[in-house]
Amino acid sequence: MNQAAKIIGKVRRGVQNVAYGNKLYQKFLAAGETPMRLHFAPPDPWPGDASAGMALLSEQRSMFPVVEEATLRNTSTTLRNLRAVGTDAAREMCARLIDRWLEQFDGWDKDEWLPEHLGARIAAWIGFYDFYAPVASSDFVQRLVTSLHRQWKHLERTMSPSLKGVEAVQAARGLIYGGLNFPEGDNALGFACDLLQRQLAAEILADGGHVSRNPSAQMRMLAHLVDIQNVLTMAGIAPPPSIGTSVTSLVPGLKLFRHGDGGLALFHGSAEEVPLMIDAILTQAVIRGRVVRRLPETGYERLQAGRSLLIADAASPPPRAYGTEGHAGLLSFEFSSGRERLIVNCGSAPHASAEWRSACAATAAHSTLTVADTNACEIDGDGSIAGSVMTSTHRFEQNGAHYLEMAHNGYYARFGLTHTRAFQLSADGDTLLGRDALQGKKARPYTLRWHLHPTVQVSLSQGGQTALLRTPSGAGWKLRVEKGQLGLESSIYCGGAVPRRTMQVKLTDVTSSDDTVVTWTLARERKA
Repeated sequence: MNQAAKIIGKVRRGVQNVAYGNKLYQKFLAAGETPMRLHFAPPDPWPGDASAGMALLSEQRSMFPVVEEATLRNTSTTLRNLRAVGTDAAREMCARLIDRWLEQFDGWDKDEWLPEHLGARIAAWIGFYDFYAPVASSDFVQRLVTSLHRQWKHLERTMSPSLKGVEAVQAARGLIYGGLNFPEGDNALGFACDLLQRQLAAEILADGGHVSRNPSAQMRMLAHLVDIQNVLTMAGIAPPPSIGTSVTSLVPGLKLFRHGDGGLALFHGSAEEVPLMIDAILTQAVIRGRVVRRLPETGYERLQAGRSLLIADAASPPPRAYGTEGHAGLLSFEFSSGRERLIVNCGSAPHASAEWRSACAATAAHSTLTVADTNACEIDGDGSIAGSVMTSTHRFEQNGAHYLEMAHNGYYARFGLTHTRAFQLSADGDTLLGRDALQGKKARPYTLRWHLHPTVQVSLSQGGQTALLRTPSGAGWKLRVEKGQLGLESSIYCGGAVPRRTMQVKLTDVTSSDDTVVTWTLARERKA
């Protein structure tokens, strides 16, 4: 973020503090007719995690403070997990958490009253209303509905066309949920649907991928759109055609990102996510069809043979406007066999500090090649990606084997080098051949990395030319380089809610006076 943008943002926040924080504005929000109870509360359709709900009920504290801090804001997940428990104690806990928020933030707050947070909270409180309201007092219900009305009115006034991505859909979803409950809701419904149509036209690419290139964002956007489509239909309102078209477009892309364990690959800020949730989203979307092999505009390739699956990032990071969670992992890949992940990227830490986000976004945090320990594209101080690079992709099949060739020029301006990467996945999926080439004549240090999933055990053999990977099922895979020596180094895996320690295999060398080529093989061990 440049200095001018920081100054503008500071001035805007100062104006908001004055405009929205004063008592006159609070009186304006409180004006008008407020219903005694909610009359339209469509149930939240998504599954929760009962074990997480039980942990909350037993007041177990997370070892990561940021998770604790996010509990109140991430209302939908918290209430969903408590509903999965299903007891009266869980219902009462829902009411207590909402009551705690009302005590702390019922007046305007610069963070809690952001449009995306308002939208998510309004939809969650309404979506779980029939679960927790039966055990709540009439006084609590009245305070809840009054607060919802005030939050919704503020959301309607502050909903900006400049809002993008999942945050914009979250805000529109809350505007729609409130609009179906409050007397003055018709205008808000039309406004929200108009904003959604413009946003979807700008953000859903021709191949059905989201412009952010983030698999988790693809999943969340699809879930919100399915939710909006269903809720409007339940209310007897025809959803805008663009919503149905976008749902149809997003489904194949989401399927492309799934590994055999049902979770998502880790690219550009995504997490594994919960397979049960992904299944539910795809079921509710009611869109059939095979898994696509590629998203050419979004920039992903999927090679699948036998039980093996490779997913590769074949394009530059997302545009600056959508790059707050983008990564510099050009030409990185993930590889799994059946339900077991072997080669992965490190993932992301969205709620962590800028330093942590930058570390996860670095090229070195991905299973790809780095030159001189630098990133293939610039990462700003706030952890977002700046600039773009030129890439190319070509794939074909021959005699049942899958071939993928990719290249990027992210290192050309600084080091005079172009990185080209080629994969060949055998017809039975048991052998992956890799070829990484650096084209350029200047001597530069480089490192080739293969980050391992935490469940994979690794050891070196044959003088360091081979790394033996052992999965939980006992399957063995040999990673072998034609020349050079492999090494082992610690790594971290941020695919789930809690970061986990893991290992990485790496090869470090210096480019030669001619084009430098590294050939390697990942092959399944043959049973005797």
